[in-house]
Amino acid sequence: MAEAYALHEGAFGTAIVLESRANLVSHAHSESQLALWLGGNRAVANVGTEVVPYGENVALGVNAFEAHDMVMEGKGTCLFLVFMISKQWLDALGNATGRNFRFPSPRVPISSAMRRSCWRVLDLIISADKSRPAIDDEVERLLEAAIAASTTGGAELPASSVGVMLDHRLRSAIAHMREHVSEITTIDEIAAKVGLSRAHFFALFRDQLNTTPQVFWSGVRVEEAMRRVAEGGALTEVAMDLGFSAPGNFSRFFKEHTGVSPSIFKRAARDPSPVTVTGIPRE
Repeated sequence: MAEAYALHEGAFGTAIVLESRANLVSHAHSESQLALWLGGNRAVANVGTEVVPYGENVALGVNAFEAHDMVMEGKGTCLFLVFMISKQWLDALGNATGRNFRFPSPRVPISSAMRRSCWRVLDLIISADKSRPAIDDEVERLLEAAIAASTTGGAELPASSVGVMLDHRLRSAIAHMREHVSEITTIDEIAAKVGLSRAHFFALFRDQLNTTPQVFWSGVRVEEAMRRVAEGGALTEVAMDLGFSAPGNFSRFFKEHTGVSPSIFKRAARDPSPVTVTGIPRE
């Protein structure tokens, strides 16, 4: 199997089973993310200046808009269980517990119990007779355990209030990116639209979102591409609408940011995976 992809959406956000054969370029998401390595080739993630080696006992936790990549060690495949965590779900959890949740470090310690929970989630997602409530319950227990593990012994960071505390020019720039995602533009042009110099524009993204304008702009384009592909859009039309000169360029861009081709993503978003992610038939 060249690549495999399975999705499950719940109140917590989206759970993704990803078997990847290629590195991921530096990118960012509008949601917090927890990524757990389940097997295959070893890999590392770079988050700012910190290198996080995926392993049985270490997962990657990144906050919203935090740039990160994935670099495989050698050839082969990596199997990951990735959670894109809904801000609404995190806020509700924070309100219920009286705590604010951010990953204080991208290194999230994984206990043996959490590891077993990962495999239960994996089995439930790819099961032909999967129960959505059972998946949601298992995922929420796992996420709560991971969040607790990441903050134990570390200073709790202030809540992320993206969209409320951001500089108004940064909010305007983000709104412009999303409203004009189908247009070919440059970072300098976007900066000029909100009255900022290139240097000040980069400084705002660095200081308030811990990323760069280019990484964020790519993230906006990827999010729009995923939305359109999941809704059943023809891949060639999506590619042209988003300003790519050829479908091949769009496919390469999509895979570099998500780990899978748009055709695989489209199939997974519309239909359950007919086989296990490892390619071994289920009994």
